[in-house]
Formats: sequence, structure tokens, C-alpha cells
Amino acid sequence: MTPNRTENFFKVGVNVECPKVYGNTISLSSCLKCDFFKTLEKGKVICNFFPEEDNKIHPKNKLNELKGNEWLFFTKTVLRTSYPSEYGHTLRKKHYANKPPQLMKHIIEFFTKSEQTVLDPFAGVGGTLIGASLCNRNAVGIEINREWVEIYSKVCETHGIKKQEMILGDCLEIMERFSDEAKEFDAIITDPPYSPALEKTLCDGKYGWARRHSNFESFSENPKDFRNTTSFDDYYQLMEKAGKLMFQILKPEKYLVIMIRDSYQAKQYIPASFHIATRLEKFFTFKGIKIWHQTGAPVRPYGYPFSFVPNIVHHNILIFKKEKF
Repeated sequence: MTPNRTENFFKVGVNVECPKVYGNTISLSSCLKCDFFKTLEKGKVICNFFPEEDNKIHPKNKLNELKGNEWLFFTKTVLRTSYPSEYGHTLRKKHYANKPPQLMKHIIEFFTKSEQTVLDPFAGVGGTLIGASLCNRNAVGIEINREWVEIYSKVCETHGIKKQEMILGDCLEIMERFSDEAKEFDAIITDPPYSPALEKTLCDGKYGWARRHSNFESFSENPKDFRNTTSFDDYYQLMEKAGKLMFQILKPEKYLVIMIRDSYQAKQYIPASFHIATRLEKFFTFKGIKIWHQTGAPVRPYGYPFSFVPNIVHHNILIFKKEKF
């Protein structure tokens, strides 16, 4: 890379994938300053960070196809990312809770091998399905909202992404059918609604200047949509019912991964992640949690200057295992 071109990259703030942090992006300037940097080839970093003996897939690894260094990186309990807006983000952002396909790929690669099949019962606009396509996995998505199904289909057609199976319908009914058919999956990785669509207590327009992009309330008008429950207790009961069905259709010794964000309602913190984990422990072994922080999340002056009110800028990635008894 020529000095002039490098200077241009610095000016526009280009990020590159870094093997040192398992493919997550860092600034090009940081990359070039790293002692392990070797060269750049087609936008990917070539470096000497990992010794050759640590850069192999263990012959006894039955879970995934990661090398030892990649495995260890994933087990860190905090994940901070800065993914570019790609893979049809302009279309997918209409669903205000869509997740980066790069993040879903990162998770899928740890819990599956190539050509295995992942289920997402709350597929939305297909972030998990796109992530599966990016790493040579198969996927099945279930989504109750026709609009999100159509957006996923359009994204795949527009961007040449392998289209996975997307089923329109109620995930409880469809998973029960899967169970009756004895259908099983290699992993279940999903991003359900985080809470019921209760009245907002911090969104009265006072903080509108602080980069609030939408007045998002619910995903659909369908009464079977989990977001349309009328209380957290009702929501937790539905999540428990979904958990039982997911247990039935997950292969033994395989993993369920659920992304949840806690809430703040009526002057009280709602630890939804804790309550869901407690419900699902009736079926699964709770293996751990990863904290995901997407850089650039807006921060608003809730409570200032009178009281502490948290800016919830992280998501909890809950990891469960179906033990073989």
C-alpha cells in the first residue's frame, strides 16, 4: 500500500478486520502501528500475531471449526464491536431492533460447523439467516410479521445473498409442529423481542435532540407477537413456553443462544435477562453470558441532574446448553 493511499484511508476512518481480535474491526491506523502487522491483502489483515501451532483446528473439536486462538477470543465475556452498515442495512433498518449479520456470523461460527443448521424462531429481517449464509451454514427462520419476511427476501435478492428458509407464522405453533415431526437443529440462535410494548416513560419528546431515530412501539399488530403482551409476567411466560419447545427441537449437547436487552420502566430497572435465564434453567444448563456493546449507541441525559437513570447501551447474550442425560 502506498503512503498516499494509506493517508487517504486515515482521512476517511477506514476499519479493517483484525485476526488479533477474531475478525472484529479496528482502525487501519491502529492496525499499521501493531507490532504484528505484516501486510494487507484485498482489505484483510495479514499478521504474525498467532504462533503457527496455535493456529490450527484441534482434532477433537466437535463443536466448531475455530482455531485455538479464535476459540479463546470468543470466550471473553465482553464483546465490543463496530460493524459497518452492510448486507442491506438500508432496508433492514426499518426493523428498529435488527442485528448486524456480522455479529450473528460470529456467534454461529462458534456453535456450529459448516453446513449444519441453525434455527432462529424470532427471525425479524433475517440477521441470523444472513449471518448463516456468510459462513456456509444452513438456517431456518420463523417470523410472524409478513413485512419483515418480505424485507429479508428483498435483501437477499438485491445483494446476492444465499436465501435461507424463512417461515411466516407463529413460532410457538411452528416449533410445536417441528417437535411433532421430530425435527432437530444443530443450534438455536435468536433475538426475541426484549419486552412487552408498554407505555414509554422516558420518551416524551424531552430528549428528542439526542439522536432518537424512531418512535418505535411494536413489531406488528398480531396479538401472538410476544411484543404485544400486556405485562412482563405474561412476556416471561411466553418465553418459558418458547424455551420448552426449543429444548425439544435442539439436538443433545448443542446450544441455545438468546440475545436480550434489559429495560427501564416506571423508575425501575427491569432485569429481563435474569428472569428469562431463570425460566429457561428449567430445561437447559445456563452456561454463561456475553455482554455485547455496539459502539456508537446514543447516550441521553436521563435523570440529569436529579437522579441516576441508566443508559442501557449493551445487550446480554445468554448461552444455554442441552445436556445429554
